[in-house]
Amino acid sequence: MMNRKEISDHQKLLEGVDDVLDTAYSLYAEFNEAFNGLEPVKFKSYQTKSDFSFEPSEILFKLDREAYFAELIQWYGNNVKSKHKDLIKYLKEEGKLNTFSELVLSIKRKKIAPFIGAGFSTVKPLEYPLWGKALKEIVNRLEDLELKDVEELLKDYKYLEAAEMLLEKDSTQFINYINDRFSLRRDFTKDDIFISPLKLIPQITSGCVITTNYDRVLEEVFKYSSKPFEGFMHGKQPNSRFVTDLIRGDRCLLKLHGNVGEPETYIFSLSQYNDAYGELIDWTRPLPKTLRQIYISHSLLFLGCSMEQDKTLELFKVIKDQNEFDVPDHFAILPKPGSGTKKREKENRLLEINIKTIWYPEEKHEFVEKLLELANDVANNQLKI
Repeated sequence: MMNRKEISDHQKLLEGVDDVLDTAYSLYAEFNEAFNGLEPVKFKSYQTKSDFSFEPSEILFKLDREAYFAELIQWYGNNVKSKHKDLIKYLKEEGKLNTFSELVLSIKRKKIAPFIGAGFSTVKPLEYPLWGKALKEIVNRLEDLELKDVEELLKDYKYLEAAEMLLEKDSTQFINYINDRFSLRRDFTKDDIFISPLKLIPQITSGCVITTNYDRVLEEVFKYSSKPFEGFMHGKQPNSRFVTDLIRGDRCLLKLHGNVGEPETYIFSLSQYNDAYGELIDWTRPLPKTLRQIYISHSLLFLGCSMEQDKTLELFKVIKDQNEFDVPDHFAILPKPGSGTKKREKENRLLEINIKTIWYPEEKHEFVEKLLELANDVANNQLKI
């Protein structure tokens, strides 16, 4: 029989084991609560009139972990299926389940390259402005100048031409606005930055990400996810090794319009676009060459993008029409246009460059997060659709 000291030493040893087990047990708090029911299991004390109370999930975890995890997996599967039931029904009704399944397959094969637009940075508390709003804010800063011509261009959504004029009027104020407005606030915490649906991006890709945004939110999201980017290309940045990083499979970020705080990389005016791409698209220049490599080797997933005609889509159209490469399928998650005609016209225009659309109800932007969660769960074999 053990003596008192041996019992005390044994107790201390087991307390260390219990700490590890308790930490593991606490990871499944939601399942534990569902499993426990209303009343704990009670045992009477051998020496006193008091009772010992234990939750059923805790007893199962400590006594038969194999059974515990079998129950956990079953519960999780049922929970995931219930969580996504309405969304799967919606995809079926819209006739987009096959397209969604193709997207999931690209995620599984690690071939998805998210293309993040300004729509992902407008959410609170980030609230970065869309390009049209940003240009109007610059106009307000230059209120002492005659800017009627610029305002007319903005009304006609001619943002490149408007930016060109504003740069000519006062390039110092223009660049200072970009540096100031798109900087990441120092008081932002992980919770401010790691917001949905941005937090889901590191879960669906392990390679290349493209963005039109100047801000540094994506860099922070991937850093907080313990998946920091290893390669970068910022706008007109020369001598980048981005394509090498891309081919090698490194996590790399292409910031099409430049990086905040690096004015030499900015692309926001007509002349800067022409300089970066060439007036007729010059494939010897870094940006067109890089975009072509991504377009023919990955499946792009456009998120937070309007998908209206711009230089990037024009470039993809040229590649497709030249018919020199086998172009994979690409995907875009977009709000459904108000009319059937607009929906059909937009869908046709995108299909011509191998971009398949998954529509969600107009103004219900929370669908984007739900679709990404569903895609991630299916890709990780948590659910079959």
